[in-house]
Amino acid sequence: MKKHQPIFTLILFIACYISSYSQSPIPKKTENVVYGMASGSALLMDVYVPERANHKAIRYIPGSSWGFNYPDDYNQMALKSDYDLDSTYTRKWVNSLCSYGFTVFIINHRFTPRFHFRDIIADCRRAVRYVRYNAAQFKIDGAHIGAMGHSSGANLVGILGLSDTTNLDYSAPIDTVSSKVQATVTMAAPYNLTDLNSKNDSSMANLYVYSLLSTYMGHLPEEVNNTYILSGDYFDASPYALISDKASPMLMYCSDNDPIIPLRQATNMFTKLKAFNTPAKLIIKEKEGHTPKPDMSEVNKWFEQYLK
Repeated sequence: MKKHQPIFTLILFIACYISSYSQSPIPKKTENVVYGMASGSALLMDVYVPERANHKAIRYIPGSSWGFNYPDDYNQMALKSDYDLDSTYTRKWVNSLCSYGFTVFIINHRFTPRFHFRDIIADCRRAVRYVRYNAAQFKIDGAHIGAMGHSSGANLVGILGLSDTTNLDYSAPIDTVSSKVQATVTMAAPYNLTDLNSKNDSSMANLYVYSLLSTYMGHLPEEVNNTYILSGDYFDASPYALISDKASPMLMYCSDNDPIIPLRQATNMFTKLKAFNTPAKLIIKEKEGHTPKPDMSEVNKWFEQYLK
């Protein structure tokens, strides 16, 4: 009998694992909630509600190069649909957020090249206002909303935590609601859109970024003495430029070998946040490229602390 004990132990372990997995909370997904209208089309989002909700909302924006990497045709994949297929990166973090009790909202925003920065950030702000305005319907705390994103999504998340568009002159009541989030988590974010063409960066990265920014912004930055400067649209599209004493706390993940976003972007952003006494934490991962892996227990603690 003793010689069979390891087999029985393995079977018992597998049975316990399956039992534990089946009992873990499964979020309820509501697809294609209309959060606004733009350019004659509905703006859609999917909502993931955990079985044991903590009544805190997180806006998650996946990376997409603002649509630059997506096919420019009628059948191009929606951002929130792409999330469903991304089981190795984005989907892992969203599922983890739900396991901690957060209600997660993943949106479609308009894509380049047909649309540019002003259109895309307007969609993101509209989504925050929609969730906040309908907080009772979603059973969440509308006064304290968090946001998490990767790459281009992290850039947009950063803007949401650093600026607001509340305007009491709007005709629709929903437009009088704040579009600012109260805590953010960013991964591989471009924080300064004019600091991506240094001679220290690879020629391949520079060529890609030139094309990307021209498509996203509709033009290259203003140039003075052969140096790009933060002004106009590029100022408003760069979280680094928007930091003030009203900035929301930011947990930042980056990698030391990101082939697209140089490490200095994160270190410069972190230094400026601390100069304004903003709660901030920078985690530099080793050799994880453009997909740094967040510690989700740390992410959970961050949102718990700053979404009280």
